[in-house]
Amino acid sequence: MTQKPRKRSASTQEKRRTILNAAVRVFSQKGFHRCRISDIATEAGVAYGLVYHYFENKEEILNSIFDENWGLLAKVIETVDEQTESLEEKLRSVVNFILDAYRLVPDVIQVMVMEIARSSKFLKKPKIEAFEQVFQQLTQILAHHQKQGDVRDDLDPKLMAYMIFGSLELILTGYLLGTVEPAADEAYDHNKHTITRIFLDGIRKPA
Repeated sequence: MTQKPRKRSASTQEKRRTILNAAVRVFSQKGFHRCRISDIATEAGVAYGLVYHYFENKEEILNSIFDENWGLLAKVIETVDEQTESLEEKLRSVVNFILDAYRLVPDVIQVMVMEIARSSKFLKKPKIEAFEQVFQQLTQILAHHQKQGDVRDDLDPKLMAYMIFGSLELILTGYLLGTVEPAADEAYDHNKHTITRIFLDGIRKPA
C-alpha cells in the first residue's frame, strides 16, 4: 500500500519538472510578459489544463524557477564557506558556479537575469528576503575575512557583496545580449580567474 503513493509522487514531480523546463525555454525565447500558459503547455507536450493543476498562473511558475535556482546558489555559497578556508577559493568558486551556469543552462540564466532580476514582480517582501539571503551570505564571508585581516578595513562588506554580484550579472547580461563574446575552453577559464583576481586586488588588505 505504500508503493502506489510513491509512484504517484514521482509522476507528479516528473510532470511538474517537465512543465518548469518548458517554461524556462518559452520564457527565454518569448519573454515572460509575451508568453501564455498555452505556449508553455505546447512546449511541454501536455494539456493546457494540466499546467493549472500544478501552477496557479505564470507568476507562480516564474517564482518556482527563481526559488529553485536562487536557492541552489545559496546552497553553493553555504557549502563553499563550510569547506574552504581561503577567501580566494571561495570567491573563485562563486564566480565559477555563476559563469559556468551560463554555459551549462543558458536558458535558465536568460530567465534569471532578463526576466527575474529586472522584474518589478520581485519587489514583494518574501522574494526580497530570499534575494537578500544570498547577498547576506557573501556579506558574512567578506566580514569574516575582514576580521581575519584578509580584507581592507575601510570597505563595507555588504557593499562589496553587491558589487561582486552586480559585476557578474552585467557580464552575464553582456553574454546574453551578445555585446560580450564568451570565450571558449581555456580562455573562458582564464577569464573566470581574471575576474576573481580583479575582485581580490580591489578588496584585499595590502601586505
